[in-house]
Amino acid sequence: MKVTIVGAGPSGTTAALLLARTGHQVTLVDRDPGPRADGTWDRVGVMQFRLPQGLRGPGRLFLESRLPDVHQALLDTGAAYAAVPHGAPPFTAGLHLRRSTMERVLWSCADREPGIMRRTGHVDALVRAGDRVTGVVVDSELVRSDLVVDAGGKAGHLGHDLRPQAQETAAPFAYVAREYRLLPGAGPGPVEPGPGLAIPHDGFMEMVFVQDADTFQTLVVRRAEDHELALLREEAAHDVASAMLPGIATWTAPDRAEPIGPVRAGAGLVNRFHRQPSSATGLLAIGDALLVTNPMAARGLSLGMAAAGRLADVVDSLPDTEWAGAMDAWAEAELLPWYDDHCAVDATMHARWRHEPVAADGPVGWDVIADAAHDHPDWMPVIGPYFGMFALPTVLEPVREQVRAQLREGWQPRVPGGVTRDELADAVRSAVAVPA
Repeated sequence: MKVTIVGAGPSGTTAALLLARTGHQVTLVDRDPGPRADGTWDRVGVMQFRLPQGLRGPGRLFLESRLPDVHQALLDTGAAYAAVPHGAPPFTAGLHLRRSTMERVLWSCADREPGIMRRTGHVDALVRAGDRVTGVVVDSELVRSDLVVDAGGKAGHLGHDLRPQAQETAAPFAYVAREYRLLPGAGPGPVEPGPGLAIPHDGFMEMVFVQDADTFQTLVVRRAEDHELALLREEAAHDVASAMLPGIATWTAPDRAEPIGPVRAGAGLVNRFHRQPSSATGLLAIGDALLVTNPMAARGLSLGMAAAGRLADVVDSLPDTEWAGAMDAWAEAELLPWYDDHCAVDATMHARWRHEPVAADGPVGWDVIADAAHDHPDWMPVIGPYFGMFALPTVLEPVREQVRAQLREGWQPRVPGGVTRDELADAVRSAVAVPA
């Protein structure tokens, strides 16, 4: 079968490798020509290429079982196992790595795969014959296909007129990030299970994403409407904040690390779940074209790879008229709960940062559940697998109902200690000489 995959990011390339290795002829289309001869790579159209990233445990296990050569190449390139929660088995560890490292390894593996032909260009349109998609037009040239896969990311619109309306909720946050490298002989700072380190504050959050090759990224997340903290995009303000936030300060101390990139800002975040085409056969969507979540929890890579794996399995086991329905049924069971989960935590975290009470009959996000769990260690066998992404968010429902009962009795999550939002805003304004 001839397959055209639009978008050579992690999800698209994962699908290309899986399909090629079961005998399909895959054309992998991307606007980017790939790394230059000197090793540099700007990665056209991928904003997150230089932003914090991580591969959670399920994503690493997926690669280890389905694409073991990719998994080994990542380790050989310097990706490192992440810490796991106390009592969790080591095999559940994720990987610390840069998005650029992930893409370089996948790109290289795809270039060596006999069944994959790479094509650089822009997809102008889908080609249809009645209710069947039969190919794409790439820079005015027809590429015929038995299946077109949209892996073009959240900004693409390929075949959106053939799909039901997406479920979408704005994530009311923005962030600034900066990449650093540890100095020779310097050890890493403190880490927690997962991508690195996360410290909540009253009105914002500081984070550290550990990466490969002795690099890491710091992250400060704020409310999207908090324009004073938006000044953190200024280098002087960012330097002041990095020195006063305890977790970031430990990692970025001058005797431990040096910045290797500019301060980068991220905004316009959304959570989106978009079903498969309902009025055409031969077009499927994966990756961010299927599910987009707030990147704070670093779930996107793992969920995107899971969708690529499911697509490969569906295509190889079912007639084409059943592909979209099978993908939708799987996504509703395995991906939609993560969309709902992110919507809930975005709502409660945003309310808490605005000093609004969490309502018992409203969303109850994992941030609220985690705070309540301090007094309920018996909950850990339930919420631990969820935080590791080895159990769907639906396992939290019994715990969530107990939290709702506490909220009805007057309990509210604690206000984090440490540096407050107002203290940070004062320091930021002073750093860039902006009056209060």
